[in-house]
Amino acid sequence: MGGEVVAASELGGGSRFTVELPLTRTGDAGRERPLDVATGAPAFDGGDLRVLAAEDNRVNQLVLSTLLGQAGIDLKLVSNGEEAVAEWERTEWDLILMDVQMPVMDGMTAARHIRRREAETGRSATPIIALTANAMDHQLDAYRAAGMSDFVAKPINVGALFEAIARGARA
Repeated sequence: MGGEVVAASELGGGSRFTVELPLTRTGDAGRERPLDVATGAPAFDGGDLRVLAAEDNRVNQLVLSTLLGQAGIDLKLVSNGEEAVAEWERTEWDLILMDVQMPVMDGMTAARHIRRREAETGRSATPIIALTANAMDHQLDAYRAAGMSDFVAKPINVGALFEAIARGARA
């Protein structure tokens, strides 16, 4: 790959391995997007989508920011439902990714707050996609009753996430 691997070791102190590869960053301008195998068209491109994601887990935040960043989606991360409601009040979003179980305010409560405020203010409904490991039928019914438009099961399947985002963007 045209790179270099360097190893340095110190007796009793451990080893350090450095790998340098001349790779293009996936977020760099002008990169080619992969093709969808089924259609031959470019794979999902977030274009100008503005997405608010409420997720308390740092690893899941990193996963979301990496995946959505690669698709060109403008992402704002918050750590709980209360912060999501406050961000929604401040700014218009194309859609919201909402973890269901979070501290301070859970995702279902946040979705209910947002839906109530939409009704009070006449603001258009923002698609809210539940992110959850709890995906049994009765739980999905509860998410819908709370005002969530769609869901993606955890651990997150990339294809399912982008399909849900595409559905929400079309709504």
